[in-house]
Amino acid sequence: MISKIRSGKLKKAISEHTTIVIPQGKLAASFYWYERDPELLRSEIQVMQNFFPQFTLGKLEDGRLCWVGTLTPKNVRKNAKWYLQAIYDHNHPNNSTYGGSIKVYSIEPDLEKIYRDIGAIPHLVRDAAGHLYLCTARPQDVKVGQISTSAASALSWAAKWITTFELWIAGVISTAEFGGHNI
Repeated sequence: MISKIRSGKLKKAISEHTTIVIPQGKLAASFYWYERDPELLRSEIQVMQNFFPQFTLGKLEDGRLCWVGTLTPKNVRKNAKWYLQAIYDHNHPNNSTYGGSIKVYSIEPDLEKIYRDIGAIPHLVRDAAGHLYLCTARPQDVKVGQISTSAASALSWAAKWITTFELWIAGVISTAEFGGHNI
C-alpha cells in the first residue's frame, strides 16, 4: 500500500519502473500541426508568398490557420472577384477527404445564396458544420511536402474551379462538362 511506503522508497520504486520520460513542462505533443512541424509551416508561407502574395495568413479562434485573399479570374466575367478563405484542418497534412486538409470557402460571392437561387452546383462539398466549400481536389490529387504545399495546391485548384464555374454560369460550358473531371 503506497500510504505506508516512506517517500524515499516510493521515489526509488517509481524510478526503477519508469519507462516514459516527459520533458519538463510538456504533457504531450502539440495539438497544432504548425507547432509540431514548424518547417512545414515555413514552407507553406514561402510558397504562398511566391504564388499567392495577395493572401494573408491568419488564425481562427480554435487555433486553425487560414489564408484569406482575393482571386480575380481573367477573361471570364468582367470585374469578377472572389474573396476566399483557405482553412487548414487540425490534422494537416492529410488527404483523406475531398480537398485534403485545406478547405477553401468562398466568402464573396456567397455560394450558399447562389446554391439556393440556382440549385445544385458541381464540385461543392459540405463540411461537418454544413457549410459549402469548393471541392478543390480528390484525395489522390493532394500533394503534401516539398513538391507542392497544400495551401498553394488548394488555391490553384480553387482558381480552376472558379474559372470553370464562371464559364458554366455564362453558359459557355455545360453542367456535364463542369461536373466531369476533364475540364
